[in-house]
Amino acid sequence: MNITKIIIILFLNFSFLFSYSQPVNVPWPEIVDSSDLVDTRSKPVEYQVKQIFRFPETGISADNMFPGARLNDMFMINDSTLQVQILPENYPVNMSPWYAFRIWSETTQTIYLKLCYKHGQHRYWPKLSNDNIHWMPVDSSDHFSEPGDTSALFRVHIIHDTVWISAQENITSDICKQWINKLGEKQFISKHTIGYSTLGRPLYGLSISESDGKKLLVILSRQHPPEVTGYKEMMAFVETISENTRLARRFRKKFETIVVPMMNPDGVDNGFWRNNAGGIDMNRDWRYFNQPETYAFRKYILKKIKKQNARVCFGVDFHSTQEDIFYYSKKNVNPDKEIITLKWVNAINKRFPDNSFNPEPTGITSQVSKNWFYNEIKAESITYEVGDNTPRDIIKKRGKEAARQLMKILLKEKKL
Repeated sequence: MNITKIIIILFLNFSFLFSYSQPVNVPWPEIVDSSDLVDTRSKPVEYQVKQIFRFPETGISADNMFPGARLNDMFMINDSTLQVQILPENYPVNMSPWYAFRIWSETTQTIYLKLCYKHGQHRYWPKLSNDNIHWMPVDSSDHFSEPGDTSALFRVHIIHDTVWISAQENITSDICKQWINKLGEKQFISKHTIGYSTLGRPLYGLSISESDGKKLLVILSRQHPPEVTGYKEMMAFVETISENTRLARRFRKKFETIVVPMMNPDGVDNGFWRNNAGGIDMNRDWRYFNQPETYAFRKYILKKIKKQNARVCFGVDFHSTQEDIFYYSKKNVNPDKEIITLKWVNAINKRFPDNSFNPEPTGITSQVSKNWFYNEIKAESITYEVGDNTPRDIIKKRGKEAARQLMKILLKEKKL
């Protein structure tokens, strides 16, 4: 990192601290379960050393010198097997061990890779790419481990010069920015910088609207770096709201959609398992807002509500987990009307019976985003969880259908 970039980051962080002198006081119900109360003050993180690993006796080399990489060490076990050491950014940490590295060989050959996780268990089926853009999962005949194993063994056939290997598709902040810029070419979409991350990366927000801005649909994604499937379904969802269809045009004339597609660019680009550069799970920082990313999001939304005399009608936070789940608040924020979430999930599941969501009600005291929407904004919201291994074609189709169904439901809600 050059000196100019360091000075810019320090300036942005000092500017943020100056503007962040007032404590946040969010109304919150009494917490009876101590596990719902999480300290979100910053903690140290461990950054990987960027380097090239060379094994001259086999003609194989590997590195972690690209955004999104996570590779802490590598060494030969035997002439056909490399051990790959993967460490979290700090500990304790959620069991989402992210890994990403690239490997190349002077000759065409087949090698075995053994992933060893410190403080972790195998979760993500390896993906391969020849260009860091297009990805395919390792064939089942080449994968010899089960989810939950403390290590994973798989086989890779190196035919091309370089093979990228990653836990999921490696979608970095720069790739997200390209997507944002492409969407921003539409006349009714504007791009904003709503704040900056711990390391000074911009947090981009999109406004999709042809309305007076009185009714808001709010969408966020990628609080947790490895949760790529949720991000991909969010993309299909947002693109559908932006289409030139009769339904989308009607919706945009009634509702403004606010999207922050990458809440944690530092964690994504540094290949973290769970946290931001402050060492915190950002989806536990929605009560005290100790981290600059969540603080900036809250400040942006509250300012928009005040300036436009608007109200948030619904909030969606896209995530990933082992299965497809809708987490919603068991306590209805609007007791005089039916919960929108249940109408919505039933409409989606009717069209995707083989890839349906399990609606699961939760309490309102854990420090997650949907509970902030409930407690401070008084808006219904959900945590939209997409399965790690949900087929990518289903993700795209279902994300589009989910957007259509939510637009229809919100347009019909007379009390919104």
